[in-house]
Amino acid sequence: MQSLFELKTKTMLDLTIFECMKEKAIELLSNSEKNQYTQAIVLHSSAGNEYSTIIRNALSEGKADEESCLHKIQEAKDCEICFVLCMWQDQCIDIPSFAFRNLLLDLNEKNSESTLFIMTTDGVSGIKLSATMK
Repeated sequence: MQSLFELKTKTMLDLTIFECMKEKAIELLSNSEKNQYTQAIVLHSSAGNEYSTIIRNALSEGKADEESCLHKIQEAKDCEICFVLCMWQDQCIDIPSFAFRNLLLDLNEKNSESTLFIMTTDGVSGIKLSATMK
């Protein structure tokens, strides 16, 4: 069982990581072509590395943008992802597409424990990837 101090420390760390990932997503979107279906995806690995990509059309059947990002992660041999942030062009934070979540699971089965950041009425929250696949 974790102490209250450990829980608070982990929550603070998660929020710090969230803020860095959010800034990166905003930067990516501000430098991309404006399209209502554009998303920025930012991933934080267990090794502490950050990977990111722009999904030009999240509603498209094609997954070239997603696959390209995950290919970079595979090449780096850094396939365990701890945190995922997905931001739409209007800066709304949401879970990534079902297809992208499946690609993350294919990359490494431990990614089922990845935390996906989401916006709720109470602010930022996190949900395990595995809980979104049911």
